[in-house]
Amino acid sequence: MLLTRLVLLDEQRSLEGVDHVMASVFKKILCPIDTDDSAPSALTLVADIARENGAEVHVLHVVPVILRGGDVPVLVKLTREQQETAKAEIAQLASRHLGDVRWIAETAIGEPAPMIVSTAKKLPADLILMGTHGRRGFSRFFLGSIAEVVMREVTCPVMITKTYPMNRLLVAHWMTSHPITITREERLPHAVELMQQHRFRSLPVVDNGKLVGIVTDRDIRTNLNRLEAIEVGKVMTTKVIAVNPHTSIWDAARLLSERKIGAAPVVDDGVLVGIISTTDLLRACSQLQ
Repeated sequence: MLLTRLVLLDEQRSLEGVDHVMASVFKKILCPIDTDDSAPSALTLVADIARENGAEVHVLHVVPVILRGGDVPVLVKLTREQQETAKAEIAQLASRHLGDVRWIAETAIGEPAPMIVSTAKKLPADLILMGTHGRRGFSRFFLGSIAEVVMREVTCPVMITKTYPMNRLLVAHWMTSHPITITREERLPHAVELMQQHRFRSLPVVDNGKLVGIVTDRDIRTNLNRLEAIEVGKVMTTKVIAVNPHTSIWDAARLLSERKIGAAPVVDDGVLVGIISTTDLLRACSQLQ
């Protein structure tokens, strides 16, 4: 699932103007990126737009230069080394995320905004698409001075993809850590008490921190006539549907929906580290809008 929010930066355009822009046929798209977690989303989106329009994508990475008097030769040397490293990174990112789209990748040294503007004019670009929320380089400025300069100096549309920090897209960010559990030796009445007290429909069953099963309200209903006599381990489900902390919230939501379950244990190397529920996932979706 493409996790981007599109923001058209020209606030003076009317709704008709926006519709016109989106309906335009783009033949050359400039996509300035940094080598951080904003790049994949920007490249994935630009690939979709390029396929729809039969466009060619020009990927640009700018290594910023800060001039400081006598240190200029040293800094230029350092940035040229960065440029060589960036060339390989940018080519790898483009190859991975642009797929069958026609693309050209280049790196440059200088001030990001003027470099983006000059490249856009030289192509000329029909659309500029940039990613935000980078943690380093110039991408962190895209909603500020760089975007403003680019918007003033180019005539083509400028589009921004807003990328959420990756940890917010993972189960680890939204799960309930240190969940309430039960052991297989305990009797079902204790499981009933815990589930009623906390309004759970299931309880992870652990053995020395390791997940060994799960007991559900269905297990309880099936054995109502003999709760006192049965241990949790005798009725628990041993083939547990679980996720890990690095599972995306979207994959977790799809899993819970397909299996028609309300929660899934979160396991890391066999150890129970949390539980993720449909309530947690709904909260994540509402906050990520």
